[in-house]
Amino acid sequence: AGALRRSEPAGNPPPLERLGFSMFGVLKGWFGEKLTTFGMWLRLDENVYRRIDDIILPSKSGTTQLDHVLVSTFGIFVIETKNMQGWIFGDEKDSTWCQSIYGHKNRFQNPLRQNYRHIECLAEFLKLERRFFHSVVFFIGECEFKTPLPRNVLCSGLGSYITSFDTALLTHEQVSEIERKLRE
Repeated sequence: AGALRRSEPAGNPPPLERLGFSMFGVLKGWFGEKLTTFGMWLRLDENVYRRIDDIILPSKSGTTQLDHVLVSTFGIFVIETKNMQGWIFGDEKDSTWCQSIYGHKNRFQNPLRQNYRHIECLAEFLKLERRFFHSVVFFIGECEFKTPLPRNVLCSGLGSYITSFDTALLTHEQVSEIERKLRE
């Protein structure tokens, strides 16, 4: 006997496909994320920006996972990525934001607040002041912001945004030490 399956009436697409999702769409989103990420990293000089991905750190409530961290003399960029399509509505002070796609609304945690907590954990872990960190939220996928959002919430131009920071905050020795700690 195989797995039990809920039967769908003939002619109706599966529930996710009724919302506009398909396996092709999932693969397209994943592939798009990888290409965008790969393209961004190619444009950033790896001698200037040291990239560490998928960092798991202890937090007061267990652990927290950081998508991407770039360590440079211009600071520590903590990048929260969101792979979403459709319209995005939010305000930096709201606890949740909303994605609207194909008439379906989905609430999700405010990524600015999420990244704030990531930075707090990272600052504590590295024993550094908050002033060394830059919070960045990057939406990957075909989305459009329908409400005004802060400058550090992007759906394009990530490399340009990062390279716009040109004031040195850390020494090369500090950058190497931070990278070492994050890779341990």
